[in-house]
Amino acid sequence: MCYRSKKDGTFMTANGFYKSLYYIFLIVVMAGWIEVAADEEKRIPTTLDGPFKPVTRRFDPSLRQGSDDLPMEHPRLQRNVTSMFPEQVALALSTPTSMWVSWVTGESQIGLNVTPLDPAKVRSEVFYGKSGGAYTKTKTGVSMVYSQLYPFEGLWNYTSGIIHHVKIDDLEPETKYYYKCGDSVLGAMSEEFVFETLPLPAPHKYPRRIAVIGDLGLTSNSTTTIDHLITNDPSMVLMVGDMTYANQYITTGGKAASCYSCQFPDSPIRETYQPRWDGWGRCSV
Repeated sequence: MCYRSKKDGTFMTANGFYKSLYYIFLIVVMAGWIEVAADEEKRIPTTLDGPFKPVTRRFDPSLRQGSDDLPMEHPRLQRNVTSMFPEQVALALSTPTSMWVSWVTGESQIGLNVTPLDPAKVRSEVFYGKSGGAYTKTKTGVSMVYSQLYPFEGLWNYTSGIIHHVKIDDLEPETKYYYKCGDSVLGAMSEEFVFETLPLPAPHKYPRRIAVIGDLGLTSNSTTTIDHLITNDPSMVLMVGDMTYANQYITTGGKAASCYSCQFPDSPIRETYQPRWDGWGRCSV
């Protein structure tokens, strides 16, 4: 069988015709491989491409080493709301379709004689929806207080503000939600916040960026780390503990001790200064 060339009218055998098609196909495939390889070099690898050999980076000696705790008078640690308005608003991931919203209302107390607040006097409500200012759903939750009471004369006791927890469990994956929390009857609602739910688990569905932090303390280094974390816009944050070191203080506050037993040898028990936790809740949100 022969085929006439459209260009010059000459004839091509069947073998020559198929061989030409083969070379054209080969060129197209190789061009595709080159393009894919170029894209692979530009692509940031994911955990699905692993496992990878661990990589460490040499410490930069120009970075600040060591840092004192932030004082409770620091602007980021001070209470900036009044009455029963929410503060220390925080999110905790439950599932791709549910989220915990937590906050604190009322002032904590510290001293020789403290009286716990009554959680029943403040509602725990979250209003939320898919558009800013348009809240189509409401959830209610629970509230509580905790107290640190010492059986030793002279040690100060502590009782917290009212701590609220509300679980929202009817969310859609990969969806942005706007919300407010507080007590609508008292008219004590927070400003509007926003979060985005995670995708449902699948081979190619996972948080695009996860931040892992630990041993953060509550120092000027802590604020630098938090600010750096925020600028990188992670999908979620995994906090692995050691956040405020309230147990490096005596109950009356003062200055933290690097060695508690060395600095406070006469302390009848390992004391804590619980307001440091309130400072942490304000600094980290």
